[in-house]
Amino acid sequence: MKQILRSYDFGLLAIILLLSIFGLLMVYSSSFAFAEIKHGNPQYFFTKQLMWLIIGLTLFFFVSIFPYQLYGRWIIPIVFLTFLLLIAVLIPGVGIERNYSQRWLGAGPLIFQPSELAKIAFIVYFSKVYTNKQKDIESFTKGVLPPLIILGAGFGLILIQPDLGTGTSILLACGMILSVSGIRQVHFWSLAGTAAAGVAVLAFSASYRLERLTSFVNPFADPDGSGFQLVNSYLSIGTGGVTGTGLANSVQKLGYLPEAHTDFIMAIVAEELGFLGVAMTMILYLLLLFKGFHIFQKTENPFGRLLALGFTFQIISQAMINLGAVTGMLPITGITLPLISYGGTSMVITFISLGIMMNISLQQNYRLKYKKAGNTTPPNRVKGEKTYHSPVWNG
Repeated sequence: MKQILRSYDFGLLAIILLLSIFGLLMVYSSSFAFAEIKHGNPQYFFTKQLMWLIIGLTLFFFVSIFPYQLYGRWIIPIVFLTFLLLIAVLIPGVGIERNYSQRWLGAGPLIFQPSELAKIAFIVYFSKVYTNKQKDIESFTKGVLPPLIILGAGFGLILIQPDLGTGTSILLACGMILSVSGIRQVHFWSLAGTAAAGVAVLAFSASYRLERLTSFVNPFADPDGSGFQLVNSYLSIGTGGVTGTGLANSVQKLGYLPEAHTDFIMAIVAEELGFLGVAMTMILYLLLLFKGFHIFQKTENPFGRLLALGFTFQIISQAMINLGAVTGMLPITGITLPLISYGGTSMVITFISLGIMMNISLQQNYRLKYKKAGNTTPPNRVKGEKTYHSPVWNG
């Protein structure tokens, strides 16, 4: 236990706790009026978010001491299970439909979103496959194409739900992994251009997506219809000014701004805490970005490096997509703000992703401390992993 504590990345832990505690506070502030009207309990969403926060933190601490290399060994059943769940959610009577989208599985209050699990599955899959395919990485057909076919099939299933926002965030994270895996530049940029064109075509292919695009370009053309949410988001942001109206003093959350505690929680942050509150949140995400890249740079295990980069970019890109939608810089996709927005599945999956990053950092820190002490490389305790070193298993 002492070795674990000495190698633990407390800087990463501090950023995670600050974001999640701030998110819990803002979920209560942005939802108590709506919760009172809809459920007769102003603490309804706060209590549920607190429960998910406790579950998420528990899983985070467990995953942080669980050897990340084992995910690579189990990647086939992980991907297979993910595909089964993505298919199951589309079966009538099995998948749960909400707001014209069929994205959930479960019963009663216990429901989850399989596309959230796909974030972890495809990042682990890409990291492991491209680590193993280094000898064929310059060959498009042998080294690059096979994993892309699997990713394309998963993306298609997520799109049918429909959930273009989550699918796009997965594409971006996998694209980042691909970009540093040693792929030839001509292959990477050709694929990037094709993916961008494909997402653009999909965005214009459905009426509801086209409506979101047109409202994003000019929300005031239909302020009571397709532009309603963004117009009220602008009002929240504009009202906040530099210091905000004060915590819990938002007017827009009183039935004017839809999804105030979920997708558009940042607009309430801007209204109640002003520019200073937004700047503080952005600084925390930037610190998380720098911490993730630091773990990527210091990690010697190729699989761990790609995992750290993939999870970092997925979480930060999701945050940027959400913030872009709230400010009108990007179309509204319905994607949540990591660790801050209300939502159980999203929070738990984000904590698991961060737990894997913590384990990567913990193992590398332990290895460096072991070498600085003048010792030789610790003995390998996981079959087939030459660079696996963990205080959990090495005592």
